[in-house]
Amino acid sequence: MQWQQLFGHTGDQALFCVAADGGEISLAEFKRDLARAHALVERQLNELPRTESLRRTALYCTDTYEFCVWLFAGLAADLQLVIPANNKRATREALADIDLWLGEWPAGNGRQRAFRLSAVHSAGAGGELPQHFAGELQLFTSGSSGEPQSIHKQLPQLMAEIAAQQQQWGSLVADCSVLATVSHQHIYGMLFRLLWPLSSGRAFVSKTYVDVAALLRDAQNLAPALWVASPAQLSRRNDAWPWQQARFLSAIFSSGGPLAAQDAAAIAELAGHWPLEIYGSTETGGIGWRQQRDGNSLWSPLQDVQVGVQVTASTEEPPLLQVQSPWIAEGFATQDRVRMVGERFELLGRADQIAKIEEKRISLTQVERLLSASPLVTTARVLVLPKGPRRSRDLLGALVVPSDEGRAQLNICGKSALVRQLRAMLAPDLDGVALPRSWRMVAAIPVNQQGKSPRELLMNVFETDSETAFATPASMLPEVDATEVEAAVDSARKSAKVSLRIPRNLPCLPGHFETAPVVPGVVQIDWAVHFGKTLLQIPGEFAGMENIKFKQLLVPEERAELELTFDPEKQKLHYRFFWGSEEFSSGKLSFRHG
Repeated sequence: MQWQQLFGHTGDQALFCVAADGGEISLAEFKRDLARAHALVERQLNELPRTESLRRTALYCTDTYEFCVWLFAGLAADLQLVIPANNKRATREALADIDLWLGEWPAGNGRQRAFRLSAVHSAGAGGELPQHFAGELQLFTSGSSGEPQSIHKQLPQLMAEIAAQQQQWGSLVADCSVLATVSHQHIYGMLFRLLWPLSSGRAFVSKTYVDVAALLRDAQNLAPALWVASPAQLSRRNDAWPWQQARFLSAIFSSGGPLAAQDAAAIAELAGHWPLEIYGSTETGGIGWRQQRDGNSLWSPLQDVQVGVQVTASTEEPPLLQVQSPWIAEGFATQDRVRMVGERFELLGRADQIAKIEEKRISLTQVERLLSASPLVTTARVLVLPKGPRRSRDLLGALVVPSDEGRAQLNICGKSALVRQLRAMLAPDLDGVALPRSWRMVAAIPVNQQGKSPRELLMNVFETDSETAFATPASMLPEVDATEVEAAVDSARKSAKVSLRIPRNLPCLPGHFETAPVVPGVVQIDWAVHFGKTLLQIPGEFAGMENIKFKQLLVPEERAELELTFDPEKQKLHYRFFWGSEEFSSGKLSFRHG
């Protein structure tokens, strides 16, 4: 494709991008960076042996402007740009036959140098600005096998979808700066926060916002603006955010999964905009859209998209959605079950077993395989625990059979410590949303009379409150001299006090410090959870902590008071270990609603 087909800015001084530090980048500056980046890429390629196939280049950047420069430099050099969702260790090791690494790739394992935009800036004068872009993109998703699958995309396919989005929403987003809380490493973010503003000559903000309050404040400075969001971010809204600044937004887009009706209505009330939801996938690109105003739950196909249903062998299940559009090579049968209503359709759930949580498709098989590789685990099963009365959102649950070593850890340190070890082991290979949030330790995976473990049987383990079976072991608890519980009145805060003494033979004492045995901070937190659940009947599972402070060491034979206050409305437990005027530690612990 030619330059004029991709970039719609009117002149070199036009605002191209707002940098992460707030500085403005003009089209002229982008042209200079692109010319230099293209020259650097060409020099690197000239040092490699010649080949008839496309050179494979891995591209990962957290900064959208840097990603943009390398993206078009690679396309101009006729590269196959491999664009993974993250740069985690497992992702890096799975990438094969990579000739060039661009962006943020940690060194090691014999990997070649990864080039950053700083290398472009220090390179001085570059070559000529490229005018033709002919490479291809390789994106990744999870298929029905549970393993990541590569999806090849040509630039004309992506720009054809951009043209359809522009035809649908062009007048709404005219002159809008683009602010995003989603990554450009995914097809939705790449299309909506990068390629679309480039083709229509609009500016984009280079950083991916973590703080929505900051996004809303920046919307005023960059007005008119639009917010490229996801259902997870919109559903986790905070009423304290400066929603009055949302009047400077022209629209809020959301994609990655259906937005719950109550969340769409809440955003409309707070921001004054009903979110525009885009339905699609990496394989298909955009398929349809909806706004849930007036209770609408149906999706309308995008311009030039044809939808129908695929007949399946089962007459008991709703049919699968079939899609045909200019940006996919041939008809595609999705794994989404639907009900057609005229030319529109209603989504009725997934047919495959790939989990989709907070817009990320997760291979449950991969999580189970990684867990089972730990010396602390014999076997594990992972499943999606749906949003409902017991939990505020969809999350992953892990059913774990500990090994002999794992059982020893469980008996000595307790469940919380074992879970922390397992989560730390998983973290290098998984995105945060793919880490199990709810854990059950069992002697064996439940099976039915046929020797199988259906989902319903596994769910029973999580739906019953079995936390007491895996509470802090008695050998890990302090000696209790007295307890005092103050009854709650009209669901107000509940409080308790425990007078305790630290035994000299507590298993956790040795080895924490070389010079002297002390009670580790994590054990103090476990004690707060244990006595909070035991004395105040706190429902739900431990979910997180905040404002944790350790002021004085807690040592053997020490006497202490543990003060507990639980707020049922906020599901938060405030704890404090002290003796007289001396405070050992304090903090707040949060629990999921039971």
